[in-house]
Amino acid sequence: MMRACPGRWISPAVTSALVASAPTAASTQVLTMEAVRTEAREGSGIGIELLLMLDQPAEAPFMAQVELTGVDATGGSDFAPPLIPVTFLENDVLKRAVIDIVDDPLDEIYRETFVASVGSVTMLDPQAVPGGIVNGAGAIPLTVIDDDNAFSVSARPGPEGGAVVLTLRQEHDSETTEVVVAAPGAGSATPGLDFEPWQKVARFPQGTTEVSLAIGLMPDDVPEQTESFPIEFAHIGTGTATFDPARVTGSIQDETEGEIPVRIEFTQGTVRMEVSGQTFTQPFQHAAMQGTLTRHIGGTRMTLSQGNGTDLTLRRFCAEDIDFTGIADGIPDLSAAEIGAGNRTGWRGEFVVDGIQFDYAMFEQPDGSYAGYGRQRGNVDGSSVLTRHGYRVIPLVEEDPEVARLPGETPEAQLPPEAVTDAVARQVAADLGMSAEAVRPYLSTSLGPDMTSGDGDSARTVEVEIWLDAEGRPLPADRAAPGPCDPGYGEARAAAKRLRYRIGTAGEAIIGQAVTQDVETGRLETAYMEDLGEASNSLDTAVERAHGGLSPALQAPD
Repeated sequence: MMRACPGRWISPAVTSALVASAPTAASTQVLTMEAVRTEAREGSGIGIELLLMLDQPAEAPFMAQVELTGVDATGGSDFAPPLIPVTFLENDVLKRAVIDIVDDPLDEIYRETFVASVGSVTMLDPQAVPGGIVNGAGAIPLTVIDDDNAFSVSARPGPEGGAVVLTLRQEHDSETTEVVVAAPGAGSATPGLDFEPWQKVARFPQGTTEVSLAIGLMPDDVPEQTESFPIEFAHIGTGTATFDPARVTGSIQDETEGEIPVRIEFTQGTVRMEVSGQTFTQPFQHAAMQGTLTRHIGGTRMTLSQGNGTDLTLRRFCAEDIDFTGIADGIPDLSAAEIGAGNRTGWRGEFVVDGIQFDYAMFEQPDGSYAGYGRQRGNVDGSSVLTRHGYRVIPLVEEDPEVARLPGETPEAQLPPEAVTDAVARQVAADLGMSAEAVRPYLSTSLGPDMTSGDGDSARTVEVEIWLDAEGRPLPADRAAPGPCDPGYGEARAAAKRLRYRIGTAGEAIIGQAVTQDVETGRLETAYMEDLGEASNSLDTAVERAHGGLSPALQAPD
């Protein structure tokens, strides 16, 4: 028999029942937790998986409560759910818990953190011994990677011949390079006629949150009101991108092409009149005046606009046969050298008003000014009149002070220049019925301008040019056009148009753009911009689309 305490007897049957109903003694088990991955990107559709493990099979069922605590990430808006109950049944060793990453449209810091931990362990069998599971799961820092971007944009107006400058600011830095494309469109200003139609690409590598782009404006000499054009933006990459505002306006301030302010000074001149067989000579003096000098594209024409409203058109000419001594004769205190003697080439023009012939010429001096002469000849009321005077055109542009600069880094090309040139050669050759090798001497290749500023990616696009004569025949890229005094001047085929291909990248895509330019006026006549949504990663495809977009009328060279 057994006794539970002195003076009291307990039967064996009762003793057996009490033992059977008492909690079972269990060995201690350790619960740990680890993450399959510790970070996940918004929009990837992949969550963060946690593994909860026992060091031996569970002897009784229990529940572990996984708690997610935000540091700078927020439960519900960045990750879900905040609590994850994980149930182990008898003999379970491993359980999984999946954290969903919420794909929100907000631009946030690139990495947001939260912490996973096991907050409690609860035995599910009331007969199990409490404390049989030891919570050995440590806290695990986890990261949400943001894939959204918010950009603020602004546009600064520019003058004709200058640029509209775009400033793009990214709200939060990214660890990957973000790419934004700015696409100008037609407004009161016309693409190619008033501004360069190229799409501009801004890159934001890690550490860069501000980038500037420049949209080149075309010069002209037509008085106009302020013109404008819309500029829209697109983000190349994953996630949601917002732009504030969604569209900006580029404004063009009217100015004429390449005007250089000048001061025009005159020497004392003479007027000689022959009346009824008698000759009279007397001096005269023009007052100095302000003006502007415009050097036109092509290098053969200039315009001198005088303050009195008269525009003098000058063209390049050969001065070897000019009698400078005879012209200077009779002009007080003026030598032949002072009006251009010794110069092989110069600039001259002429016009007629009411039967009076006006002719003038000027010659560039070592200091950048021009010296020359003007004459008027004709008949006034039966009298023969000849006037002669000298003049000097002095540019008023202030020279930039010389500043010591460190040598710049050699710019990198976004694509291999040789490969781009070969691709253009193949397209042009197909139109001309020639081999690509035979076309290469007509092509010139260079790196495009760096249209970004700041710390952004400075890799350049690749530009390939081909010059055409008036009939559409290519001209050799290394041609040396004869000067006015050279044999054959005026007989050589002059360049009338220029085809320009600009090939670059936007993210993984290769973008082809192209324009035709009138050489005399400098205006862009037709333009092609590849649709970013249809861009491929094929260089040949990009060049084929750019060339086909222009459809130039080409003829094989002689």
